[in-house]
Amino acid sequence: MRMTLPAQMQNKPTIVIAAISSRPYVKAAVDAGFEVIAIDAYVDSDTQSMAQDCIQIECKQNQFDAEALLAALDSISHRDIQGFSYGAGFEAQPELIAQIQQRMTLLGNTADTIRHCKNPFEFAQFCQENHFYTPPITLDTPSHLDGWLIKQVGGSGGAHVHHAQHYASVLNPDQYYQRFQAGLSISCLFIAAKDDVRIVGVNEQWVAADTTMPFQYGGAASHRDLEVSLLAELTRFISLASKHFRLKGLNSVDALLDGNQLVFLEINPRLSATIDLYASNEGSLFTAHLSAFQSKALAPIRLIGQPKAHHIVYAKQVTHIQTQQSWPDWVCDIPNKPQTFDIGMPICTVISAAESAHAAKQLAQARAASLKQ
Repeated sequence: MRMTLPAQMQNKPTIVIAAISSRPYVKAAVDAGFEVIAIDAYVDSDTQSMAQDCIQIECKQNQFDAEALLAALDSISHRDIQGFSYGAGFEAQPELIAQIQQRMTLLGNTADTIRHCKNPFEFAQFCQENHFYTPPITLDTPSHLDGWLIKQVGGSGGAHVHHAQHYASVLNPDQYYQRFQAGLSISCLFIAAKDDVRIVGVNEQWVAADTTMPFQYGGAASHRDLEVSLLAELTRFISLASKHFRLKGLNSVDALLDGNQLVFLEINPRLSATIDLYASNEGSLFTAHLSAFQSKALAPIRLIGQPKAHHIVYAKQVTHIQTQQSWPDWVCDIPNKPQTFDIGMPICTVISAAESAHAAKQLAQARAASLKQ
C-alpha cells in the first residue's frame, strides 16, 4: 500500500528510511532538514504527516517481505535519492541489506557488519577476549532448563525471547540458549565514525508487563545516570566494539546493570528508536549519523539534558480503534485507519518528559494506563 503527500521544498535532499516502525527516524530526519520516503509495516498517521511518501511493506516475525521491499525501491529508483537508512527489521536479513546496497547508497552499516554483530558466538568471543561479561550461550540443550532462555539470532524487540522451561518446541536453526541474567535493563545510544566514537546517552529500559511475552520491549527513558566507573567501562566497550565490528553511525548496545557490574547482551547495528528521546541545542544526531557514512568529521552536538521516555501500548484485549477518535498530544504512532488489534499487538506509543529518567518513566506509564482500550 502506498500513500503520497504533496511535496514541499523540493530542494531538500531526499532519503529513504525503512524500519518496522519508522516514525522516530522520519521525525529526526525531517527535523534535520531532509525529505523522507518512509518504508514501514504500519504507516501510522504521524509518519504520514511528516514523510513525503509512505510505502507499507508487510513484516512477519520482525522481518520485511524482501521481494516487496526491493520492488518498492525499484519503483522509486528514478527519483533523486541521496541514500537508504534503516532501523529495526533487518537484523536477521543481512542479505537483504546487501541487495539494497546494489540499488542505492547505503547510509547504514553493511551486511557484513550486521552478520558479524548479530552472530551470538562472535559477540561472546569479542566479550571474552576483551574482558567484558556476557551470559553463557550454547546450542546444546542444558541438562536443567530452569535458568536458561531461548533467543533468536537477529531477533529484535524481545518478543523472540522465551524461558527455556516453558518452550515446548524443538530449537530452530536460528535459535540458541542463553543463561538468564538478572539486572536492570539499560541501553546506550552511541555514534561511531572513523577514529571518533561518542556516547549519546544511557537509557533505562523495561519490558511490557501486560503481554504474554515476558521480554517484549515496553519502553525506555533517557539520560539515565551511571557511576563514573561503569560509564568508563561502557565507553571502553563501544570504542572496542565499533572498531572490531566496523560500526558506523548511530547504534546501540543492550546491557544489564547487576549491582556494580555491566553485563553485555547485544549490539544493535542500526538506528535505535531511542533517538526519539534526545533533542539538541546545536547539531543534529541524524545529520551526524549520515556524516559517518560520507567520510565527514562528526560536527559538535549539544544535547538538551531533559530526560524523556516512551512507552509502547499493547492491546490487552481485542481492541477496535476508529480514526475519528481524539488522542492526547502525548500519544504518537497513531493508527491511520480504523483497525482491530488482537491481544499483544502494539497500538500506539506514549511519550513524556520530566526532571529525571525515573520520573519520565513513571509519567509515561501512568499516561499509558489512563488510555482506555
